[in-house]
Amino acid sequence: MKTANDYAYSTAYIRALRSFLLRLDDYEALLKAKDEEDVIRCLGGTAYSKYFSGYSGKGLSLGEIDRAIFWSYYQNLEEMLRFRLTDEARNILELAYARHESSTLKTIIRLMYEGVHPEEIMHLVTFIGRYTEEHVSRLLKSKSLQQIFELEEPTLRRTALEKVSECDGLHSTLPLEVAIDKHYLSSLWNSTSRLRDWDKNYVRDIIGTDIDISNIDLTLRCKHLGIPFSSLRELLIPIKHRLGNELDVAVETATVSEAIRAFKVGYYGVVLSGFDSGFDRERSLLPLEIGLKKYFAERCGRVFLGYPFGVAPLLAYLNLKYLECLNIREIILGKRDGVPNSVLSNIIILPKEAVPQHV
Repeated sequence: MKTANDYAYSTAYIRALRSFLLRLDDYEALLKAKDEEDVIRCLGGTAYSKYFSGYSGKGLSLGEIDRAIFWSYYQNLEEMLRFRLTDEARNILELAYARHESSTLKTIIRLMYEGVHPEEIMHLVTFIGRYTEEHVSRLLKSKSLQQIFELEEPTLRRTALEKVSECDGLHSTLPLEVAIDKHYLSSLWNSTSRLRDWDKNYVRDIIGTDIDISNIDLTLRCKHLGIPFSSLRELLIPIKHRLGNELDVAVETATVSEAIRAFKVGYYGVVLSGFDSGFDRERSLLPLEIGLKKYFAERCGRVFLGYPFGVAPLLAYLNLKYLECLNIREIILGKRDGVPNSVLSNIIILPKEAVPQHV
């Protein structure tokens, strides 16, 4: 059975990899870039240099951008899986990767349900892992949501197909999207039961935080969409980490602002501070959703401040790397579309204290 000392090499290696994640000054340089090509030039001075080396001076398709950005993520994951890991540790990393991949699947089913043309969907999804341009193109030929899940692994397929009929009742793909999240997050949480205590607590804090903020986000989205209390209760992931009775109170509220105020009395109150009045002004959940993701990034970053050996640093790094790839993608496409720096600096997902000022 593995002990903490058995993870000394992998932990040291991951800490070294973390030193290559983009720093605040890297992000400031990317935001100052005048256009997409200038962003790629700036990336030439970072760990992403070799992945974009063949693209200098040419326009990139969306698929080429995603392949270049995420290639380092895939390589890092392969390196981690080559470590001498327990089956439980390997399973946790593979589940985390599958959860990251699933963001593409959720985008596809949501846009298909909304009737967006397949060509337009190809310009809106992020191509991650097995969801390549070719695979997504095949999925978009599906005649129904049920058909999309024919190529998914059996457990997820069964879980998702049970929820398809609920989408029409709620006029939303939320039941399907939540079923996908619930499948991976519950599997991740259950996998921690086989870890040793010195590893379990750190890993559970990462996964539990992800579950908590997913339930907070789900509750607020349901309030925004006017989904009934009874349906919301069925959608929630049945696991609480640091959430307490405030979740039950929030579920029973009538509005988004009331739900935010209910959550503010609990553990995540500091994270949600000010968002109730912000929602009243803007009627948008986007700033709050970004705030929750930034908190999750901050939580993953804190893993490296303390003792932990084991799976926790590996899982935290994989999450941070994934978020970094999304940040770079957001900046490149933002420059392509002429999005102001003031907007881009507010939507990239960094720990709260590290968000650069817009330039």
